[in-house]
Amino acid sequence: MWRELSRKWPHVLFHARWLKHNEIGTPDLKEYAGRFWSEDEQDVKCADAVLVYAAEGEHLRGALVEAGMAIAFKIPVIVVGEHPDYGTWQHHSCVERAKDIAEAGEMLKHIDEMLGLAQTGHG
Repeated sequence: MWRELSRKWPHVLFHARWLKHNEIGTPDLKEYAGRFWSEDEQDVKCADAVLVYAAEGEHLRGALVEAGMAIAFKIPVIVVGEHPDYGTWQHHSCVERAKDIAEAGEMLKHIDEMLGLAQTGHG
């Protein structure tokens, strides 16, 4: 899904190393966890925004940690749709809600414009 969105949204640069780990099959083991979470923290710190999406029936785990990091770093978080795992943190001032993934894309485009990145195509 993220690769497809990356092609559809040229204004968004999805930079999350967990995607690479997922693709190459890095095992979800404690031996890799320290490095993985350090990379994830760096990726969140460098982000213009964090997008949180959960498909129906899916339970969030890592995305909840990433959302918490983003809130702590004062980075905008966009939650898509309704999901029970969003809980009360979705009402934090750093969190915005999108009714669907298309609206989230427009919100990301707006963040690019506010940051002056819209002209470069990166965000």
